[in-house]
Amino acid sequence: MKKILLVCMLVSSTLFAQNNQAKLAYQYYQNGQYDKAIELYKELNKKSISASYYSPYISCLISSENYKEAEKLASKMVKKYPKSLNYKVDLGFLQKKNGKQKKAKNTFQFAIDNLSRQTNQSINLGNAFVMRKEYDWAEKTYLKAQELNPTYPFGMQLANVYRQMGDTEKMITSYLWLIQQHPNQKQSVKNNLQIFLNNDGIKSTKNYNILKKQLLKFVQKEKSGTDFSDMLIWLFMQNHQFELAFLQAKAIDKRLRENGERIFDLADIFLDNSYYNLAIDAFDYVIKKGEENTFFIDAHINKLFAYNQMLEKGGNEKDLQELDKLYLEIIAELGKNRNTILLFSNYAHFKAFYQHNLLVAAEILDEAMLIPYLNKSDLAECKLEYADIMLLSGKVWTAILYYSQVEKSFKENPLGHEAKLRRAKIAYYQGDFEWAQAQLDVLKASTSKLIANDAMHLSLLITDNLGLDTSEIPLQIFARADLLFFQNRFSESIITLDSVLNIYKGHSLTDEILFKKSEIHLKNNETEKAVAMLEKIETEFFYDILADDAIFALAEIYQKKLKDTEKAKSLYEKILLEFKGSIYSSEARKRFRQLRGDNLEENQPL
Repeated sequence: MKKILLVCMLVSSTLFAQNNQAKLAYQYYQNGQYDKAIELYKELNKKSISASYYSPYISCLISSENYKEAEKLASKMVKKYPKSLNYKVDLGFLQKKNGKQKKAKNTFQFAIDNLSRQTNQSINLGNAFVMRKEYDWAEKTYLKAQELNPTYPFGMQLANVYRQMGDTEKMITSYLWLIQQHPNQKQSVKNNLQIFLNNDGIKSTKNYNILKKQLLKFVQKEKSGTDFSDMLIWLFMQNHQFELAFLQAKAIDKRLRENGERIFDLADIFLDNSYYNLAIDAFDYVIKKGEENTFFIDAHINKLFAYNQMLEKGGNEKDLQELDKLYLEIIAELGKNRNTILLFSNYAHFKAFYQHNLLVAAEILDEAMLIPYLNKSDLAECKLEYADIMLLSGKVWTAILYYSQVEKSFKENPLGHEAKLRRAKIAYYQGDFEWAQAQLDVLKASTSKLIANDAMHLSLLITDNLGLDTSEIPLQIFARADLLFFQNRFSESIITLDSVLNIYKGHSLTDEILFKKSEIHLKNNETEKAVAMLEKIETEFFYDILADDAIFALAEIYQKKLKDTEKAKSLYEKILLEFKGSIYSSEARKRFRQLRGDNLEENQPL
């Protein structure tokens, strides 16, 4: 018994010493002290070769250019583990290093010839070739693997090999063949192509054209299905070529006699990206499919909403009257029911915020909220709109009541978060900054990016202008002006804002006041005055938090109102060069490239 115990202790002691030796050798390897690591690994290797320290050992030998010893080590591993083909790759790689080209070729070929149907074995062998930069052999591996196992999507691995080789056309072809054989891989392919298109973080015109050329070949051969046509639409959308995407989607819709869902979804994206005329055309396309169509009502509602948004960017009295007439015509056509409730909510918003008829707006919503069997979320949307109208009317407590109802009913929902945000704004308008800040701190974590951003902006406004030694009065006056702005009492808002500038000269709110005044001037179609305010922020407050907001707003004015392309382009470029972390960077890049004339070639739908 004592002898057995003694043997166990000796074995344990030996293993412990070897383990410590292996740890020390690995530490030397990580520190780049290869000679010291090699000495320790040699000692370990005398007793028994182990896969556990093979990788760092052979890396040390290769880094030290001791290729003969490395070849011997790889050869031993091949003999000890003949079924592990990865060691064959190392052996062939080292045979090449030692000038044995023919032997290396035979070694590599042997590994490929001995592949089984096991996908993991093929992927591991392919990865081993890629790691040693033997891309041609990696390609052969995956092509052989594809023969052995035709149902597995090796196209992704092949595409990666071609990417490493710099063969862009073959890479794209592999991705597209992968979609053809395995349509469920389409999203993974899109993710990889997105990286390809965003070369170095900037949309690559060259890469776009290469992908489009290859994709068109597949689209032309597409007789049934829409996988490649969808990919082409996706490509156009990525490049903000919305008109081309619309043309292609219409071609598919007509060819397959679809119900317009594809067009409707695109129209929503056009709307989100402020392509209002295109969105209206797309919604009209869906409407023309007839009232039996699933999207008939929603297309009407969204079309009118698009007109609303266009007016937001600047419209005249005639435009307002025509839109009011259009609302009434569509309401008469669609009727008042649970399916058209959002139409009435939007119409009430239009009456209140554009025609300033608060009494009629409230009446529209009072009647709409009485429609039987309303969807809870639709009713909540109406309540939020009604609360906004009450706030416009100066009925603050009624507004709070309706916001609170929605917040309580939709606690963990974006609707509830929106209601909480609007309640926080009322607290801010009333000068209760501490309570407002507490609500905003919660909303910063909202799943809705828009709500979180709005909460963050208002929170920063409060914290930046309400230091420990700072009076609350200037911010209270500014908040009052902000409420007047919301209520469309623009002249009163400007007088209130100017009072802060006159009484508290040089206050930290100055850039906020200038920005708010620019918004008021834009609402009043006083473009030159708006530009003056924004340019003052650009030149005098270039270091402050609103600098990029002001420059982006200026660029939009020059692009869309003043039609000064060169000036707009220079301002978008300024955001890219001087405000790289700005939330406007992505959009500024797209618009800069658009104004510069990138990717403007036209294509006919296929």
